[in-house]
Amino acid sequence: MKKRVMAQIIAAALIVGLTGCGSSKESTSADKKVIKVAMEGTYAPYTYHDEEGNLTGFEVDVANAIGEKTGYEIEFVEGEWDSLFAGLDNQSFDVIMNQVTITDVRKEKYDFSTPYIYTKPVLIVAADNEDITSFDDVAGKKAAEGLTSNFSEIARNLGAEIVGQDKFALAMELVLSGEADLTINDELTYAYWKQQKGDTESSKIVAASDDVSCSAVVMNKGNEELLKVINDALAEMASDGTLTAISEKYFGMDITKE
Repeated sequence: MKKRVMAQIIAAALIVGLTGCGSSKESTSADKKVIKVAMEGTYAPYTYHDEEGNLTGFEVDVANAIGEKTGYEIEFVEGEWDSLFAGLDNQSFDVIMNQVTITDVRKEKYDFSTPYIYTKPVLIVAADNEDITSFDDVAGKKAAEGLTSNFSEIARNLGAEIVGQDKFALAMELVLSGEADLTINDELTYAYWKQQKGDTESSKIVAASDDVSCSAVVMNKGNEELLKVINDALAEMASDGTLTAISEKYFGMDITKE
């Protein structure tokens, strides 16, 4: 009889112990809310490092604001542009925030949040270049572009030969050195580059697209809960002026409205 009672006590203790372990695990890991946000960290003013080495920029501030609105912890992951989508495919992180333009091709594979960046692509050449005056002149020319960027897609569709690079500053170096004839990029990125370089004479915009590009947070399909969390936060940030304030901080204007 004593052996039976002792066995029952031991069994009960094991059940309690197992239940306790399960509860502890849930409280420490399952309840932790984290959004892993991937970006270049070299694409000013959207995502870059300041003089002290801190990650900063328009997209960084927007991501942190999303965290503040939702209670999620924001964890940043940095990588070269051409590797970001491969990392997203492998679920190495949850989203990309790097002025990712919404395109029909990307929409087939990924989900996008509500857009919060509106801008136009521009055609940039060296100041002494007289051969390229419009998008019609791009065919057969060398364009310095990120290999998987939407600007690269535009240049290819116009018949350009792509000279691959992973930073806008490098693209401009290639254009100014003559290793590339042109680059197509975001008008705001170019304006920021000129401001930071103090260089207003070495290059010029010869054409601007009529098509407004919309950029947003991009993620793998199938995560409707996270998409709703981010969209709700962006809606609140648009309503209370948070997005406008962040935009004016980096651009001196509101790029978050069409």
